[in-house]
Amino acid sequence: MMVMLDMRGIDRAFTGIRDEPLYGRVKDYLRGGDRWPWLLTRFGIPASALKGKNCPCPGCGGKDRFRFDNKDGTGSFLCSQGTGEVLAGSGWALLEHVYGWTFERALEEVARVTLVDFAPMAGGGKLPVGGIRISDAPPPPQSVTIQAPGVPQVIHWQDLKIAPGARPETEAQRRYDYLMRVFQESTPLSQLDGTGLQIVRNYWISRGMGERFRMPPHMHFHPDLPDRKQNWSGPALIAWVTRPCDGANAFAYRKFVGMQRIWLNPELRNGPVNAKQSKAPIEQAKKSYGILDQGMIGSSVHLYGTEYSRIRVIGEGIETVLAWLRIQSMQGTLTESVEAHACLGTSQIKNWFAPTDKPVWLLQDNDPAGIQAAQFFRQLHPDTRILVPPQGCNDFNDFLLTLIQNPSQTRSVSPCLP
Repeated sequence: MMVMLDMRGIDRAFTGIRDEPLYGRVKDYLRGGDRWPWLLTRFGIPASALKGKNCPCPGCGGKDRFRFDNKDGTGSFLCSQGTGEVLAGSGWALLEHVYGWTFERALEEVARVTLVDFAPMAGGGKLPVGGIRISDAPPPPQSVTIQAPGVPQVIHWQDLKIAPGARPETEAQRRYDYLMRVFQESTPLSQLDGTGLQIVRNYWISRGMGERFRMPPHMHFHPDLPDRKQNWSGPALIAWVTRPCDGANAFAYRKFVGMQRIWLNPELRNGPVNAKQSKAPIEQAKKSYGILDQGMIGSSVHLYGTEYSRIRVIGEGIETVLAWLRIQSMQGTLTESVEAHACLGTSQIKNWFAPTDKPVWLLQDNDPAGIQAAQFFRQLHPDTRILVPPQGCNDFNDFLLTLIQNPSQTRSVSPCLP
């Protein structure tokens, strides 16, 4: 039995999408036999799967069940799914098969990668730099080059398994084994007690989060994590890195693309310390670790909230996002439920694949790299609201510490500048 996905009826299957100018421009761009193969490799589908020969399916594995034939330049394929029931369709159907995307989601992702303008053409004027229309955003400085973001790699999670004592066959498996070893040796923050709880609580107090701080559920504590390169071993926070493209249950299914390790000052067992002394006295107290080179593209540390939260807030560092939430709590200014993410750097902000199901608020750092990353992100996501700490504060954690030192400002100073 053959299961055909006929994309010719897309205007009926997706109400009004045919009349959307974006679809027409994407369709025009994709005319030509070589566009779909290039595009699919940009999304992480191996070029070896697009040579017209039977091979493992990039969506469901196997050995030779998949063939990419790109009939009439449509990106078409066939896959037996290992059951004999052939799934066939265009490049749009292939994106659905590999990533589980709806057509609307695939259309948006394709538009981003190809830099096709999202907004309707107006007055016959020329498009801005890079073909992306800017909405209520200042022009980027001369040094900013607007380009397509990176594309998350395809990770075959079913092939990455915990096998104690087994010799890893791939580098990805070796790295994933290390992640799982750290996961098993560490404790969720919500389950800490004794000295571990005291160290972690004093760390957050030192960073201005307060004594009644609710621990992020996707972070762990390791009592004595070694770092051989720095000849150091000590207590550390572990932040698990996942990707929105891996779904809302990525953490529960251990789909970790990496982790951030934050080594803490052992003196925290005796009480809070100065914020600048709260991390371990080593050159690199924060270090990230991924299962693949470039495998953390599109990733973040999911701190709070669910897919049902009303607003999505993202920022560079973990403390930055937590501090902003703390400020909102102090001032009573946040009335909506929040899904909060830390992207762990400006590169990750530029490449974060933001789902489009809710408003996005971006917490900008007040340094050149932070400003450029925020402008880049809003070029790709024009409806993003950018929140900036006051001048003199590099980030929202700096601002929080300033408020704590000057309690009279707590309700008189705005928590952010739109």
